[in-house]
Amino acid sequence: MPVELWFPVPFMLSEAETSLREVTHAKVHRYLASEAAARDIVPSPSESVNTSYYKPEQSILDDAGLSELGDFILAAGAEFIQGMGLKPIKLRIERAWINVFQPGAQEEMHSHDGSLLSGTYYVDAPKGCGNISFPDPIGARRAHRAFTNTTGDAYLLAPAVGFEPQPGRLLMFESWVPHHIQCNKTDQVRISIAFNFARAA
Repeated sequence: MPVELWFPVPFMLSEAETSLREVTHAKVHRYLASEAAARDIVPSPSESVNTSYYKPEQSILDDAGLSELGDFILAAGAEFIQGMGLKPIKLRIERAWINVFQPGAQEEMHSHDGSLLSGTYYVDAPKGCGNISFPDPIGARRAHRAFTNTTGDAYLLAPAVGFEPQPGRLLMFESWVPHHIQCNKTDQVRISIAFNFARAA
């Protein structure tokens, strides 16, 4: 009798085509050299990341002219909804911001409650710059695994899953899922574009 899997946590990885990756990289770095970036990218008050998150009236997609990336993100959102087995949902990008992790920067556990889907697109991601890590969101199962010493690397036993950032990679997940960013242990900058989806009117 086979073991059945229930209560899954959906994730989706998409890789941008080379042309999109290159145009996005160029536009983001042009933006980072601008007065707008100097104004809007600020240190987080409780984290070591520099981010435009605290300027909710701004959108990195608009400020950096990232229309091609916006289209890619919206298409991926529709694919995610379909992959979950839901009827089509018209989506809009509710928020989009840039995160800049200098060497040694990291981000503590958080979620994007109140949104529908969330994700991140990696612009610059040197090897070892810090995975995005998701602990098993079922607390009772984490406690059971620790108490019974049944934690492992196998699919059903992992206490957490980490995704390695790579330039041009898009990771998407439901907004309720807690996650954190591991320390950037390189001597280079890690740059990502984060976003939330909501239902379109």
